[in-house]
Amino acid sequence: MAFNDIITPEDRLFPSDNEYEIPTLRLDRQPSSGLLLPFAPWGANSRRKGNIATYHFYVDDYRFNNIWLHPEKLLCCGCREVVEPNFTLHLNMPVAYGLQLLYKKRWIARWLQEYGIRVWVDLKVSEKYRELNLLGVPDGYNAFATRGYADNISGLGRDLEIARRVSGCDAPNMLVYGGGKGAKEFCAKHGLIYSEQFMIAKREEGLL
Repeated sequence: MAFNDIITPEDRLFPSDNEYEIPTLRLDRQPSSGLLLPFAPWGANSRRKGNIATYHFYVDDYRFNNIWLHPEKLLCCGCREVVEPNFTLHLNMPVAYGLQLLYKKRWIARWLQEYGIRVWVDLKVSEKYRELNLLGVPDGYNAFATRGYADNISGLGRDLEIARRVSGCDAPNMLVYGGGKGAKEFCAKHGLIYSEQFMIAKREEGLL
């Protein structure tokens, strides 16, 4: 494949286990345990350096919208694992439009899996989309990520319930990005992985 060519997502269909034909993820292409470092948000570093092992998309949507047309950018940067693109799915968004965004994020994830990239399932969606967000996530999948917020620890609890249900594990392989002391304590209590927010971590390292 020539990675300077435009990828046409509409020209590639993947197996689906649901009526909306949202692609089903591969069980053999998920992170087995732990978080592979360095871990950074898409757009925070020069991707040409090729030194980021795991990318996430807990950033403004405009920073990664073009990944839909150019998913090959994730292959070219040399990463080995990714958290699914977190297209914003808010409470007032019509379901018809939300399903399109769910299709995009899961299609990108499955496409990356076909090229050997291991995928964390993104759970950070509004309450309206919690169940729809599982379309294409097979039972037994055990690699989940979400965004933590200091004022929404109860939301982490609901994300954990979903990860437990899908994985069948009491302490699933689940990553929480940011959220401060409360989120960190939640992760310690439930045996989850906690990663500090990128900009805060950089400041603490004296790199900003």
